[in-house]
Amino acid sequence: MSPEAIAELIRRAVREKVFAPGTPLIQEDLAQRFGVSRSPVREALRILSSEGLVLMQPGEGATVRALSRADLEEIYDLRLALEPLIARSVVAESRPRDLASLEKLEGIMSSAAGTDAWMRANFEFHRHMYGMIGRPRTEAILDGLLSAVQPYSQENIEQLGGRQTADDEHRLMIAAIRADDPEALAQLITVHLRAARDRLALAYEETEAPDPLRMLRP
Repeated sequence: MSPEAIAELIRRAVREKVFAPGTPLIQEDLAQRFGVSRSPVREALRILSSEGLVLMQPGEGATVRALSRADLEEIYDLRLALEPLIARSVVAESRPRDLASLEKLEGIMSSAAGTDAWMRANFEFHRHMYGMIGRPRTEAILDGLLSAVQPYSQENIEQLGGRQTADDEHRLMIAAIRADDPEALAQLITVHLRAARDRLALAYEETEAPDPLRMLRP
């Protein structure tokens, strides 16, 4: 198994919180799981480290990166800056098979009994839109941002009541593409991302070490 294939499996495990934020990634354990030597695992972790999904520190090994509230807001702000810009290309390049794929994924989300199936379909829904524009560098950037925030998006859907709103927004996005309306699609993407960012920002509590001198500070 190649380092790239191992990296993709770890990415999926991080997205789906099989490896939750802060989880140590022990090379020996991963090598045993994948039936390979430590060398391709080490290279896979380097790939993920370069993408920001994994932290590698000398003497401490690798861990799944835990995002702070500031990190989450930055990722969503980047998505808000970039994703509305692709709306025109998404509409222009849309083909019947693309709409069929998006409708299928939207149907999976609407009927999903559990959050895991919903999250997988949601990930593929957004990735499919990125792939429609025919710009591989832009697609790679957006894929990376989506992957980084995916474990935290689960809280928005599962605990913060975002699922019904997101389902409605996905249906409206498909309708905007079908209606050849890039302005409406861009606005819907903006509303969709801003709502998720704001819900997570309000709910997110950063864990900080207590300051024993806090009461003495001005």
